[in-house]
Amino acid sequence: MIKPYECTQCGSTDFEDAGPDRVRCAHCGSLFEVVTREPTLTIDEGADVVFGKNADVEIHGEVDIKRGAKVDIEGRLEVDQDSTKKKFDLRRIRPE
Repeated sequence: MIKPYECTQCGSTDFEDAGPDRVRCAHCGSLFEVVTREPTLTIDEGADVVFGKNADVEIHGEVDIKRGAKVDIEGRLEVDQDSTKKKFDLRRIRPE
């Protein structure tokens, strides 16, 4: 049973396993694909990025700053690269 989701069709939080990377709402029967999101920030060569003095930024995932990019951090920037944390989302599978 998977609980961290909410059905976009009926609001239920009760889901049943429906195969690899799929769950079905136990209340209305809507079928969803479980999508893994692994946020990554990439700053490309030639970019000029400033996190200003009022910045309060949290990045969950990897940060890749390419050679030749300029990054100035004046405010708060926190990077959480804990690879054990995965973010998941549901995408409804439309009936054919």
